[in-house]
Amino acid sequence: MRMAVVGAGVSGSYLGHMLHKMGHGVEIFEASSKENQWAVCAWGASRNMLSMFSKRAGLNFDNYIFHVGKTLRMDLPNQVREYLNLSGLVTYDKQKWEHDLLRDLNVTYGFKCTKENFQFDAYDYVIDCTGMHRTLLPRSNEDFIIPAYEYLLENIHGVDEFYVIGYKGARGYFWFFPLDDNRAYVGAGDMDKKYVGVQEFLMAHSEARIVKKIGRPIRLSPPRRMEPFHIGNVIGVGESIGCVFPMLGEGIIPSLICCDIFLQVLELTKGSMFNFKQYRKNVLKKFDYYDDVYRIVRLKMENKLNMVRHLRLMMSMYRNMKKEESRFGFEVNLEKMTRIVKSL
Repeated sequence: MRMAVVGAGVSGSYLGHMLHKMGHGVEIFEASSKENQWAVCAWGASRNMLSMFSKRAGLNFDNYIFHVGKTLRMDLPNQVREYLNLSGLVTYDKQKWEHDLLRDLNVTYGFKCTKENFQFDAYDYVIDCTGMHRTLLPRSNEDFIIPAYEYLLENIHGVDEFYVIGYKGARGYFWFFPLDDNRAYVGAGDMDKKYVGVQEFLMAHSEARIVKKIGRPIRLSPPRRMEPFHIGNVIGVGESIGCVFPMLGEGIIPSLICCDIFLQVLELTKGSMFNFKQYRKNVLKKFDYYDDVYRIVRLKMENKLNMVRHLRLMMSMYRNMKKEESRFGFEVNLEKMTRIVKSL
């Protein structure tokens, strides 16, 4: 089949590579120029999962790791502090990982695909991997986005572990993600655009040098609230259809899982028409509990979460996260989780 993949981020690069490996004709379209394309997000994810995806793509993930975390410090409202033991949370060279996946592919940089300028009929399927933009798919009435930005910093000293500040009412959080050679990502997502912690960190570390500032809104809406997943021969994959864990705004692993769901359905197609219904069903089933997590976040934001009345939602989040503990790369502990949610 002839495939166009729109967007060369984590979903587009991995999916394009795997489709090419499967023998499909693949063209990648990326809106940024090759020189300006940047792998957004703090470059943190589960080593356990990324090792698996890398192996499937013929890469050794160990070659990309910057920092292997041991603990995550969480500063919460009312001077509550929690520590999570880490079991695979790392930062990695996301930029190089994506570029290596794209190495042997036909990539057109600097071309912003739109519904008006793209030749949809030149391809069997067009895959929308544009993430936040959802460029080729209709807008969702239930989309929910929080504004965010981050700094890539050099010359950071005295901080060498993952660190976050949770905002009251789960309205956002500050993050510090260590990289290599005294580099780090510092940023925040905040519904109220106050970004508490960012300027405080920069003032406390006046020796730090800002390499790059990136504005990047974060989608919290899960797949159940991001339909339709396709229109015509356009199919959404990854963050463009809400594959982001709502409590963390984390999309790397969910997006790659969604890529594998797409590839599995495509493989079952065996040359016939892509089974859109099966794809939708599989995505919704895999990410079903994300909707419960999303509801917890929204209830906290609206100051309506009741730990008794909404116990089912809390237990759904805990049970499913516990089942996927290695996928997150940190301990999933019911007592700590309850304290964290109560504190926000």
